[in-house]
Amino acid sequence: MKAKFAFVFALFLGLQATAAWDLNDVSYLMPLPVRFGDDNLMGINTPGRGGPLLNPAFMGTIPPLTPVMSENDVATSLRVIAVRIDPCFPLPTPQSCQKQIRLVWQPLEPGFHNRVQTVDAALHSFYVLTDADFDSLTKDLMAWKARNKVETKGLPLQVHPAWAVQADKSPTLLEFNHIVRKYAGPVNLTRITAMVVRGAGDMWSFQGFEVRNGQLKLMKIPRVDRSAQAFVNFAVPSDHFERGLISPEATGEDSFNKVIGNSARMKVGNEDLLRKELRAIHRAEDPHSFNPENMDCASCHVAQPARVWLERNRTDLNLESLWNTHAYKNPAYDLSNVSPDQKNTQIIRAFGYFLENPAISQRVINESAEVATALNQILK
Repeated sequence: MKAKFAFVFALFLGLQATAAWDLNDVSYLMPLPVRFGDDNLMGINTPGRGGPLLNPAFMGTIPPLTPVMSENDVATSLRVIAVRIDPCFPLPTPQSCQKQIRLVWQPLEPGFHNRVQTVDAALHSFYVLTDADFDSLTKDLMAWKARNKVETKGLPLQVHPAWAVQADKSPTLLEFNHIVRKYAGPVNLTRITAMVVRGAGDMWSFQGFEVRNGQLKLMKIPRVDRSAQAFVNFAVPSDHFERGLISPEATGEDSFNKVIGNSARMKVGNEDLLRKELRAIHRAEDPHSFNPENMDCASCHVAQPARVWLERNRTDLNLESLWNTHAYKNPAYDLSNVSPDQKNTQIIRAFGYFLENPAISQRVINESAEVATALNQILK
């Protein structure tokens, strides 16, 4: 009897260890296809809950994602390249929250030697879940993880470990897609945000839409009270900021407009100003300080390249003290950023790809740690 009890108890502990939530259990970065036009990633017409994952008619309302592709080409090439789950997105107010599954989309195109690469533009679609739906979703995800013997504990956020072998043809990817399609579709789609690229790839514009009665309605962007916001950076090479501008810019204590204007002028002096701006950047990356309902789009996306530039070029600012005082910390997870080319000031992707390479912002890593913490508390 004691032996049986010990076996059951050990099994229980094993299941708990398997079920512990980590960064890659709440934020999933998909693999890029090996060949263009041959992939198992989800598209806008992929059947979901009550219909296609994303209504193709919406593409006529959303601004063209890129000037070099037609609306039809964009719609055809859009793929889900990341999935996130959240037990407490701050809606309808920051004091309350919604349970969600969210999809990140980017257009794919053939690159050098016909290798697959992404366009530097994206959509983000939001699907609200009931308490019962979210509970079912988390159980499905943990069962999928256990069934496929996927190890995520202690790993930094990256292309999901389940797809380290066989990449876009992995059976685990098809299983995962089936889970997503079960919970996301037109019946619970509530919001779409867009980041479009303009000019020579040196201007990015942000807009958001609420889905109401099957129609898209423009949203106001927090901190600027406008329905659109843009960021420009004409730096060549893209290791600094030149004629950089957020328009309209957010003002006040938590803004950092000087460092992104002309960084060559910020290589010496301006210590007090730059410490203030680095403090604001750390706060922009901290989910405890700001959330998507009170932080403007451009500042959130530009925070990482601005911080990395300061950390590389202004070591005299007492960076460690600023980090210790203002940066987000969570020792339960590996918060390191494994994205290549973080010094590139024209990579403002939050969670996805820049051409062929993963591009993950520190803000997304920190948010993922908060979500994992919340789910682990629920598990306890």
